[in-house]
Amino acid sequence: MTADQLTLGIQQFAPRLRAPAENLARIVDAAAGVDLLLTPELSLTGYDVGDAAHHLALPLETGAPFPLADARTDSAIVLGMIERGPDGTPYNTCTLVRQGRVLHRHRKIYLPTYGMFDEARFFGSSDVLDPFELDGWRIGMLVCEDFWHPGLVYVLAAAGIDLLLVQAAGPGRGVWEAADDAMPFASMESWTRIARTTALLYGIYVALANRTGVEGAVTFGGGSIIVAPDGSVLAEAGSSDARLEAVLRRADLLAARRPGSHVRDEDPHIVRRALDRLARG
Repeated sequence: MTADQLTLGIQQFAPRLRAPAENLARIVDAAAGVDLLLTPELSLTGYDVGDAAHHLALPLETGAPFPLADARTDSAIVLGMIERGPDGTPYNTCTLVRQGRVLHRHRKIYLPTYGMFDEARFFGSSDVLDPFELDGWRIGMLVCEDFWHPGLVYVLAAAGIDLLLVQAAGPGRGVWEAADDAMPFASMESWTRIARTTALLYGIYVALANRTGVEGAVTFGGGSIIVAPDGSVLAEAGSSDARLEAVLRRADLLAARRPGSHVRDEDPHIVRRALDRLARG
């Protein structure tokens, strides 16, 4: 990885439920040959952990060794895991690890409680949204439902990110009339549209890793994608296990931002004042 170029991989797979050591070994193997590997939401534990969230939670501290020793790899890996907060609260956390050390983390902010989801029952929510630097690349992280709240993406874009990493455990819903084995679920088209629109609006790379497989009555949809800053698709997966890879280039970031200067001209103070007025009623 250099400030000018980054090789990004996505490992789309079905984590084994409540088996962090086994899932981590699979992730570390998949990281070979890329600078940065993105994995789905809760890729260490599986999604439907229920009350086992407390037992599967691991303490985290930025700059400290990752609690599982097998996380040592020269590639940077983005894990989906359960973090144990200082007071014992479990968090659904997106965690960046390299050479066995924690470089950054993002705790999921929006915990869905509609339909099949009941995350607020098991996890604490966060109100912190910070980008970070990795070898000259400014990066933001979001987890699943976070991506459906445009204000979070706006904050990260206004902070000058080059790359947005999104972890997801999105179920497959609806079937295309002309469904095929590559992408049978109509619901995954929504994720693709949001990813492409986000990349185009802000002139950033967007990478979304969604999981596959079945847990209980839920079938997860896959459909992971890497999008260029002009909105074009660099790589995408179907509904089965897959590994995606793309080379991200700073020159392409700059080229995409030349026709328009939306982020450069953005004034977050205008938005803040409007939101303050709205909050005051």
